[in-house]
Amino acid sequence: MSWLNDLYLTYEACKSDPLLLPVAHLTQNAQLEVVLDEEGHFSRASRVEKEDAVTVIPVTEDSGSRSGKAVFPHPLCDKLEYVAGDYGDFVAGSNADKFVRYIEQLGAWAESEHGLPQIRSVYEYLRERRLMGDLQEAGFFTLEDGKLLAEKQQGVALENWFVRFAVEIQGRPESRLYRDRQVFESYVKYYLSRQGSRELCYVCGGTVPCSEKHPAKIRNTADKAKLISANDASGVLTFKGRFYDSGQVASVSYEISQKAHSALRWLIARQASLKMGEQVFVVWSIENPDLPNPFFSSDWEEEPEIFTDAAYSDWIRKAVWGARQAPKDRDGVMVMGVEAATTGRLSVPFYQKYGAKQYIQNVARWKTETCWLNWSNEAQAFVPWSPSLIEIVKLVAGEKNAKLNKSMRERMVPCVVEGRRLPYDIVLSALGQAVNPWRYEKYGEWNRAVAIACALLRKWQIERGDSKEEQGMGLHAESTDRSYIFGQLLATAEMLERSALAMGSGGNKEGFRNTAAEKYFVRFQRYPVETWNTIRKQLQPYVMKLGNAGKRFYINRIDELTDRLDLERKDKLEPTFLQGYSSQLIEYRSSSRKQGETGDRGQARNDDTAPEMTSF
Repeated sequence: MSWLNDLYLTYEACKSDPLLLPVAHLTQNAQLEVVLDEEGHFSRASRVEKEDAVTVIPVTEDSGSRSGKAVFPHPLCDKLEYVAGDYGDFVAGSNADKFVRYIEQLGAWAESEHGLPQIRSVYEYLRERRLMGDLQEAGFFTLEDGKLLAEKQQGVALENWFVRFAVEIQGRPESRLYRDRQVFESYVKYYLSRQGSRELCYVCGGTVPCSEKHPAKIRNTADKAKLISANDASGVLTFKGRFYDSGQVASVSYEISQKAHSALRWLIARQASLKMGEQVFVVWSIENPDLPNPFFSSDWEEEPEIFTDAAYSDWIRKAVWGARQAPKDRDGVMVMGVEAATTGRLSVPFYQKYGAKQYIQNVARWKTETCWLNWSNEAQAFVPWSPSLIEIVKLVAGEKNAKLNKSMRERMVPCVVEGRRLPYDIVLSALGQAVNPWRYEKYGEWNRAVAIACALLRKWQIERGDSKEEQGMGLHAESTDRSYIFGQLLATAEMLERSALAMGSGGNKEGFRNTAAEKYFVRFQRYPVETWNTIRKQLQPYVMKLGNAGKRFYINRIDELTDRLDLERKDKLEPTFLQGYSSQLIEYRSSSRKQGETGDRGQARNDDTAPEMTSF
């Protein structure tokens, strides 16, 4: 029950927020708004635009969870068949009991000590049973051969039109009852005063009015799944023969249940950290409910000259906690995941509470260690970047296998928020996806996959305690790692060919077509020496296109790298070859931009006479 208590405390700390639903209230999409005057006379009606359809309505414990053919009216706003006493005069076969029960319930509220003039105005008008006639006169539908004709509203048939009310009273600035805080408070006091029997609440520990029916619509207004439910009368499924009724399992205060569910609904709507399929993760702190998403993609948007490793780490810490002051020792952070196990059941597969300082350290460490250089359009440079959890899951598990996606998310979340080690099979899966450029339709998508794989590999290297040289994001020009050097060699071949393509008519407008390095990427990892010989032969025509400066640069660079390799070794390359490839490409492109060239290396001095290329 700790999550219920934490959500309840969050509600109490943030209840001044106007977007946080009051107790005994839910939201519903409305299709029709009826406006009355102070005397309870019909003034006008209007269709509700879709963008303004979400309406806060008071509910009872029964109406808030009604389904099927059950007749449980809402206290004020409801479907047309409930609120229109003359609905049966226009539509044959309607259930007259709906209006009878609705108007009795509304009257009890209006005439109570907590009633308001605007509620009594609605009651006095509706009890006259003339709403349908007024709507017909207003042109909302017509009769033809005794048959009612009405257009659908937002795809909703007439019998399901949801009606909300406004009452224009002189001197009152707010006529819309669904936005009037006084109306909300009136109903809360009225409804809580009618609560009956008391039981032990397993959350607060007191003997208070408890709830048997708990709210739905947690993840969105159409969500039917509930976190707490016990509606199996046979007991076969719900109680497994161990109990006779839900009260023997646990009981929760009505007020705590309402506030806790409202807080969770509010948190998910405003700051859900991770939404994929039926699963939603939300992160918050009672002291600082506006916590940023810990699973975000940390793109650096400042000027590239100002960031350093320390500056990036500090930026991450601020991004995790927000711009507020540093957390205190007693501050906590909650991470909660909910998932629809069935249409009507919402499970909590993940819930943990952390000290805020430890949480920030864990997330900041994840972001700084799963980091790689990536191109930023804002900074117009390669900047530190950590992929989001969604990007990682999509790369590793794909998007078609829902069960694999779910399993991957549940394994990854503790790595981010708890500081657990990154499983090596996830790293290998990411590498397996990134080394095959043919999986991707666009060159940019493949580059993104390579960056994600390199970031995960770097995280694994740091956790394993590899040398600092292997842990960095930049190019290690003096690396002795055979696989890393082969990656540099492959990147050099790619840049050589792209430079030549950009000078001629080959490829598309950007000069990007499949290079020899891309064509043999998978084979290169398995058979580096043989594949390199094949690639080198295919580079000869492109070398001839380059100017003297480009030829000298690339040939010298290739000779330098091959001299550091033992070409007699035939074993396949280790994963670090991908880091060597990526880092070398980034270095080439960054250098070209710093030098102010119009394209890649080799475009300058393209009118020079080409010397004989003995290296090829």
